[in-house]
Amino acid sequence: MRIKSLSDKIVLYFVIIGVTAIAIVSTYSFYTSKNALLSRTFDQLTSVRVVKKNQIEQFFNDRISELSLFTHLADINNFSGEGWISLKKAPNSIRFLFEHMRDGGYYEKIFIKIKNGRTAFYNFHSPDSLRFAILHLHPEDPVSKIYTETKFSNQYYIHDYSIDPQDKKSRMFISGPLDDSTNAIGKVVIEISLEAINSIMLEQNPNDGLGLSGESYLVGPDKLMRSTSRFQENSIMNTRVSTDGVESAFNNITGTSVIDDYRGIKVLAHTVKLNVPGLEWVILAEIDYREATKSIYSIRNNILIITILVAFIVFIISFIFSKRITLPLIKLTDATANIKSGNLDVTLPDVTNDEIGLLTNSFNGMATSLREKDAQLMDERNKRITAMIDGQELERQRLSRELHDGLGQSLIALKLKLETIKGKDVCAINKTIKDVKTSFDRSINEIRRISNDLMPAVLNEFGLVTALKNICEEISENTNIDLNCIYEGKFNDLDNRISIYLFRVMQEALNNIVKHAEASVAEVFLSRKEKNIILKISDNGKGWNISQLLKPTGNGIPNMRERIRLLNGKFDIQSQAGKGTQIDIEIPVKTKANG
Repeated sequence: MRIKSLSDKIVLYFVIIGVTAIAIVSTYSFYTSKNALLSRTFDQLTSVRVVKKNQIEQFFNDRISELSLFTHLADINNFSGEGWISLKKAPNSIRFLFEHMRDGGYYEKIFIKIKNGRTAFYNFHSPDSLRFAILHLHPEDPVSKIYTETKFSNQYYIHDYSIDPQDKKSRMFISGPLDDSTNAIGKVVIEISLEAINSIMLEQNPNDGLGLSGESYLVGPDKLMRSTSRFQENSIMNTRVSTDGVESAFNNITGTSVIDDYRGIKVLAHTVKLNVPGLEWVILAEIDYREATKSIYSIRNNILIITILVAFIVFIISFIFSKRITLPLIKLTDATANIKSGNLDVTLPDVTNDEIGLLTNSFNGMATSLREKDAQLMDERNKRITAMIDGQELERQRLSRELHDGLGQSLIALKLKLETIKGKDVCAINKTIKDVKTSFDRSINEIRRISNDLMPAVLNEFGLVTALKNICEEISENTNIDLNCIYEGKFNDLDNRISIYLFRVMQEALNNIVKHAEASVAEVFLSRKEKNIILKISDNGKGWNISQLLKPTGNGIPNMRERIRLLNGKFDIQSQAGKGTQIDIEIPVKTKANG
C-alpha cells in the first residue's frame, strides 16, 4: 500500500477544504437565490391572479349592472311590433341601449321575451336590424331552458356554460326580468361573448407577466375549462383540469404551490375561488417551473464552472505551498538517513524563521551533539580497548614474571639438583631425591597459587563466599592488615557471571588496599537482599584524591567500574586523604535459574 506523502496530503486537504467551502457557499447561494426567485415568481403570479380575479368579478358585476339598466330603461311598448326593423329607425332609447351594448363587445346575442309570446332578437355581430317575431326555440336550446327555469323569478342570474345541442358550441348567458316599473312582464337573456372573457384571461404577450409558458384560466365545478387555454384550442368545456391546485381552490384553500398542470407539466401555480354569484369557478395563474427557474440553473452552471476554476487555482497554490513546506522536511529526512547510515557530518542551512526553521536548528544541534558524543564514545572506546590490551599485557607480564621468577627458578633448581646425583653414593642420592621432592611440592603450590590468581577453583566448586573467605585469610596471613570479611544471605545460586565479576572486583579492591592504601584495618561486607546484592569494601588507609581517582592513569578502578556497569549495577567510591577509602556497589540479583 502506497503511503501518501505530506505534500500530497497538504494538496489534498487544501483542495478538499477549498472545494468544501466553495460547495457550501455555492449551495447556500444557489438555494437562497432559487428560493428568492421562486418567491418573486409566486408574488408575480399572485399579482396576476389578483388582477385577473378582480377583472373577472368586475366584468360580471358590470354585465349584471348593464342588464339591470337595460331592463329598467327599455320601453316595453317598443317591442310590440313584428318583423324586421332598422336599429337606426328604432326609438332613441332602444337605439342608445343597443349601440352601447354593441360597442362594448361583450355580447353575442340578446333575446327579449314578452309574456304575449313575442320575442325580440338581436345579433350584435350582424347588421343593425332588430327582429320582432315569435321564435320557435328547440326545447333543449339554452335560451329556452333559461326561460323555463327563470319563468317566475324576478332575480338576475349568471348562467354557466352549456353546450348548444344544435351547433355543439359552448354558450354562456345572463338573464333578468323585463320590468315596466310595476311588475315583470318578460325576460331578457343575453349571450356573453367568449372573446370578452378571453380578452381578460388569455395572455399571449410574454411581457405581460407570465412569460412564454405562463397562463391564467378559469375552471368550473365539473373540472372543465371556462376560458381558452394558451396551449390548446377549443379548450372551453373540453379540457379537463383535475389538478391539486383546482382541488385546493374548490376546498376554499387559496395559495401558491408547485404542481403538475393539466398537461402534466410541472408549474408554479396560484389558485383561488371566484366570488361571482351563480358561478362556482376557480381561477388559476401558472407558469412553467423550468422557465421560472431557468436563470437560477444558469447561475448553477456558472457556479460549477467557477468552482472548478477555483479548485484548480487552489490546487496550484496548495501545490506550490506544499513544496515550500515539504522541501525542508525532505532535506531533513535525507539528512536523517545520512545520520542513520553513519554519516554524522551533516548540516542543514537555516532558511526560514518558522517552526520548520526551529526544527532545522534542532536537527543541526542534534547532529553536532551526535558528532561530539560519537567523538567521546570513540575516545572512550579507544581508552577501553587500550586499557583492555594494556591489562592483558600487564597480566601477561605478571604471569610471565611469576612463571620465570618463581616456577622457572624452581624447575631450574630441580634440574641442577638432579644433575648432581651422578657419581654420588646412595645416601647422597637419597638426600638429593628428598630435596627434589620438597622442591616439587613448592612448585606445585606455586602453580596452584598462579592458577588461583587466574581463576580460583574454589570459586567454581564452593561458591563466592568460600572464595571470599580464602582471599581474606590469605591476605590476613601474609600482611599486617586486620581484614574482616562479613557476608549475609545465600550466594550459591547466583549467576556465574555475577560471581566471577564480584570476585574480581573484590580481588582488585583488596590488592589495591594491600599495595597502595597503607591501611591497618580493612573490611569487606557482602549482603544479599531480595532484589539487590550489596558490596562494601573499606579501609583506614591514606586515602585518595577523588580527582586523581577519576583520571585514567590506572586500570584497577576503571575495570571495577566497567564490570559493575556490565552487571547493570551502581558503583560509587568515596575517599579522602588520610581518612581511608570506601567503595559502595549495588547490583540486581540474577540467579542461574532465571539467568
